Amino acid sequence: MKRISFILAGLLCSSTIASADLLSLSFGAGAEQQNIDGYVKLGDTKNYFAPHEVDPVNNVGSFGLDDKTNPYVWAKFIYPIPVLPNIKAQYTKYDTTGHSKYIAGGSIKIFGDVKIPYGIVNASTSQTIDSYDLTLFYEFKPVVADIEVGVGADYWKGHATIYGTAAGQTKTWVDNDWEVLLPYLYGHVETMKLFGFSVIADAKYADVSTAHHYDYSAALKYTIDIIGPVNPFIKAGYRYKEVYAEDGDDQTLLKYQGAFLEVGAKF
Repeated sequence: MKRISFILAGLLCSSTIASADLLSLSFGAGAEQQNIDGYVKLGDTKNYFAPHEVDPVNNVGSFGLDDKTNPYVWAKFIYPIPVLPNIKAQYTKYDTTGHSKYIAGGSIKIFGDVKIPYGIVNASTSQTIDSYDLTLFYEFKPVVADIEVGVGADYWKGHATIYGTAAGQTKTWVDNDWEVLLPYLYGHVETMKLFGFSVIADAKYADVSTAHHYDYSAALKYTIDIIGPVNPFIKAGYRYKEVYAEDGDDQTLLKYQGAFLEVGAKF
């Protein structure tokens, strides 16, 4: 995943210059359903993130992590300075726990950082990810839509724990931090409002030979038109996020998807 970071400098230099025509501050807070999927793999040794049928003979296991609903918050600042990009920052929590009959071990790793030393049975698992996402973008406002384009990076600070029985002992076998940087190209479109409703589509994308990062969402937004400088809104939609990385022969594919509901305001 580290190789994606080399994209970032080039994207910043090549971004088209445009300016926002209004000074505004927006913020939102919500909860999203995070249905987890994916795997870690080394040769024929494989562990699925979500609950899955295990096969100890062929060294196929599962972390047994459950789908969860977690919170997120964001803020966006747009200002009319032509050269400088506008800024959006978001924090998202990805927390889940689970149980597995068998987790394959040996040299297999999670994101190239967390090694699982042995095959573990009757395992209790947890995975925590704090996502710190910063986007730099320029805004274009044709008549029918509000368009944003830019670049950004999503920094994941993760922690994995596995407790279970292996090599004749029952204890915590994995209790490790890991981190991943996920740069991306960014695009956002919001249609003009009709009776207070607008449609939003967001995309974050990066792809190199050994890693990729896709983050797509679509939503329906209702803006409450009230007197004064504050415009509250409600947003509901669906999000899909996929991260893939190779580190030598290790492969990690992690997916989250699900519906979200959000409230916020624009000043």
